[in-house]
Amino acid sequence: MNHSFWLESKEYRVGLRELAKGEFEVTVGGAGHRVLVESPCRGELLLNIDGRVYNVIVSSDTISQSVHINGRQFRFEKRSVLNMLKEERIRPGKREVKISMPGRVVAVLAAPGDEVREGQPVLVVEAMKMQNELKSPQAGRLSRIGYQAGEYVEAGAVLFTVE
Repeated sequence: MNHSFWLESKEYRVGLRELAKGEFEVTVGGAGHRVLVESPCRGELLLNIDGRVYNVIVSSDTISQSVHINGRQFRFEKRSVLNMLKEERIRPGKREVKISMPGRVVAVLAAPGDEVREGQPVLVVEAMKMQNELKSPQAGRLSRIGYQAGEYVEAGAVLFTVE
């Protein structure tokens, strides 16, 4: 089973594999750890992670979970898939630029692999007898330009991708 979590805007991938009852292999960022789990009572765990023992108390409500590890408290928000998809659109990363109406690419002002600034023009598209510069929504590297000058594009087509 794989999970992701974000800490200070950095994504961490966590893998969990049960080896035996109460014994797991946990991978975080590619590093594997052997974890033994005991549950002396509801909401309390004893974790043995690579030989180090931790006392963990977990409490939960409808929007968050609190985890106390050896006396230190951590709070985690629960997020639905829908909220995560909304956040994905906002978070910096791969951004696809689409066209809202059909038109023709008049000029390509950058090439795949180029570093671009936020707001830098990448393509010029003619639609409804007007030329429009399509600009990069964020600073980054152009990973893909889908059209060349002279080609026609349909509404909703991905023109370029910035990472």
